[in-house]
Amino acid sequence: MPRFDGILGAFPQYLMMLRSQYWPDPRREEYVNHHLKMALSAARRIPFYRERFPTTNHLADLPILARRDVPALAASVRGLHPEGSLLASGLTSGSTGTPVSFIYDRTHQASRFAARARYLRENGWNPLQRNFWIVSTAMETPDLVFVQRRRLLGMRFMSHLTDMEVLADALKRIDPVFLYSYPVNLDGLARIFEARADRPHSLRRIFSGSEVLEPTQRERIRRVFGVDISDNYGTTEAFLAWECPAGSYHINAEHVIVEVVDDAGAPASPGSLGRVVLTTLRNRVMPLIRYEIGDYAVAAAGRCRCGRTLPLIGAIAGRDINLFFTKSGKHFSPWPLFRPMYARTWITQTQIVQRDLDRFLIRYVSPRALSSDDEAEVHHHFETMLGTPAAISFERADKIARSRSGKFMMALNEMDSSA
Repeated sequence: MPRFDGILGAFPQYLMMLRSQYWPDPRREEYVNHHLKMALSAARRIPFYRERFPTTNHLADLPILARRDVPALAASVRGLHPEGSLLASGLTSGSTGTPVSFIYDRTHQASRFAARARYLRENGWNPLQRNFWIVSTAMETPDLVFVQRRRLLGMRFMSHLTDMEVLADALKRIDPVFLYSYPVNLDGLARIFEARADRPHSLRRIFSGSEVLEPTQRERIRRVFGVDISDNYGTTEAFLAWECPAGSYHINAEHVIVEVVDDAGAPASPGSLGRVVLTTLRNRVMPLIRYEIGDYAVAAAGRCRCGRTLPLIGAIAGRDINLFFTKSGKHFSPWPLFRPMYARTWITQTQIVQRDLDRFLIRYVSPRALSSDDEAEVHHHFETMLGTPAAISFERADKIARSRSGKFMMALNEMDSSA
């Protein structure tokens, strides 16, 4: 369970991060290389790493750590500590398989909380004003301390699994200045308030995370609530990146090294989709070195017009289970396929499932069924986007179930992996 003292220890890190986000590249690289060297030194004290690491500090020459190897790493770490030692840990949601446990030290948590505070504060957040957070209240994650302790004034919390109409009524009643939730919840709330021709009147900023914020969702949420959204990219393992007011996603380079690599493990070229690999910089008890977290993102380069010098990451595509395959065997982001379903505002939820390379199922929640003309238009859109004939089936449902972790899988790849 994460400890509250990690938040207290974050304040000096937070003050530093307010300055370091504008450091020139040489100064930031010196900082990162110093902490990378310390992380690698800590890693080599762990038998798991010592047995597999070559004698080099060049990150690109080190092997990529697969998710299936994390339990062995955690067991190796626990073997270094007396039985019964109090080690802070967090559990992944297990949305793509068996949940995996990670071990943290106080310094890593302080760095994580500092980076999160920077994301919120740089986007105008004020903990002393009315805040409404609609988040998981059950999963054991590093951020759960905020929910359980309720130490920040003006904060109200509700579970993201609460009935959407109940959440909408609470949002209207609380009338917060700041709202934080997951994209699917924000989209559902936007649909409800759009139907009611109403909105909470005090909102100044919406924050989102945990799921992919699809562009059409962003547009609807912004239009209905009349405020901007500041998204973030965080995992149980680390807080990777955040969206600044100018709209770019900045990597928390003082906290974590993020690589976007191609299938061969080489750096992906800017603008191309690749696998996300991370290296934690401040966790000395269980450093993650080139850990492939199972996400895909677009590699990015250059600078943001906001003036921050932190490296950038492009669009977050999600997990491989949320990506589809072309007939040539390449991954592609399915979000453009949703456009005709989103255009039908009376559809409250949509899930697209790839069953085979050219076979798809569209589940949707709606007070009425799609007409034959609706289905024909959706089918035509699919074949236009895919550039090939496709078999599309439609399934109207009362409700689309969430995953075990409580996340809503808008896109789901159910193809046989052997295919």
